[in-house]
Formats: sequence, structure tokens, C-alpha cells
Amino acid sequence: MIASINAENVVLGIVREYLSKKPFFSMKDIVEFVNNRVRHYPDINKNRIELIIKSFIKKRVIIPGTKLMKKDIVDNPTRNEIYKYIKQNPAKNINEIMKVHNLGSNLALWHLSALEKFQFIRSKKIRNQCVFFKFGLDPKFDELYYYMTNDIVQSIINFMKNDRSLKITEIADGLKKNHNTIKKYLEVLTNLKLVEIEKEKSRELYKLNKERYLKAVKLVRGG
Repeated sequence: MIASINAENVVLGIVREYLSKKPFFSMKDIVEFVNNRVRHYPDINKNRIELIIKSFIKKRVIIPGTKLMKKDIVDNPTRNEIYKYIKQNPAKNINEIMKVHNLGSNLALWHLSALEKFQFIRSKKIRNQCVFFKFGLDPKFDELYYYMTNDIVQSIINFMKNDRSLKITEIADGLKKNHNTIKKYLEVLTNLKLVEIEKEKSRELYKLNKERYLKAVKLVRGG
């Protein structure tokens, strides 16, 4: 009897041939095509073929409408480089990806779309920016990855490393930034629990939570 993994490999090889000619398919047609090619495999019948193909679709091994298959996706050198870059640099947007890989927008979108369709990566909108993550990376850390690579956020954190509790105006003046801009990012850092608010009479003072910050750095660096 042919083992299940071998049956899947046989079906996958025939499906690849079919998709090279007809990327758009009905289940009936592709099952019939495969079935006609496996008559010498007595243990692979139509029902089994259909179950295997449905499994391929569920696992995003194949996707109706494209002749590409999952194993082909990172065979493309450019797409593989983009995938490796996103794995190593979560929360990058398309402009950053285009710049690093010297790509036009259409080509970058094509590669990102293929990677996302086959679940190598996923996208998320944060503050009107579409950013990309490795598929499977825990979404609860998305905003942390995004903001920890933000230049203004890093400037604020570096300014607050002196262990003092600071007013918004002190941070804004020290960084020569707009008061409202600093306030907006302090709210973000507070929500991420990287900054704590202390009350002093009627004033609010902000202090870096160094322990949480160091944990965040370790996480973002993959430690």
C-alpha cells in the first residue's frame, strides 16, 4: 500500500503540471485530470484525490487562480530576499522594502502579494501605514515592533534614560519637537507600558520603565 505522504507527492506532481496550463480550475476538473494520471496507483481513488487537493488549498500549498505553488515562492531570488528582510526586520512598510531592494512599487507589490497569499508574511495597518510581518509572529507584539523602530520614539526613549520623571514640555524642548507630537508618542509608549505616568500635584510626569524597555529591546532584537 502506498503511504499517505507518497500519495500526496504523486498528486502534487500532477497538480503542478495541471496548474502550468490552467491556473483557474474547478475541483471537478482537476480531480478528473489527476485521476486519469494515477490509474496505476490502485490506492489513489477520486475521493482520496479530492481530499488531498482540498488539503493543499487549506494549507495554501496551491491557490486557485495562480500557477504558483508554495514551494515556488521563495525560489525566486528577489522574493526570497524580501522574505528574509521582513523576517529580520518586522513592521517595515512597502517604501522601506522598495528602497532596500531597489524595486518599483508594482514589482514590490507583486512579490509581497505572493508572499502574503501563501502565508509567508502577513500585513497590518498601524497608524495609516501598511506594514509587514513574518506569518506566525504573535500579533500582540505588532505595535511594539512598529514603534520600537520609530525615530521619534527612539529619541524620546533615549532622552528619558536618565531616570528622571519629566514633563511633556521638558521632553519637547529638549528634543526641539512639537509639544503635541511628543504628547502623541508618549501616549503610545504609555499604552505599550514602556513609560509610566506619575502624578505630582496637578501635573503629569513621565518616566521610562527601564525593565520593560530592556525586555522590549530583547524581543525586537530576537533575543
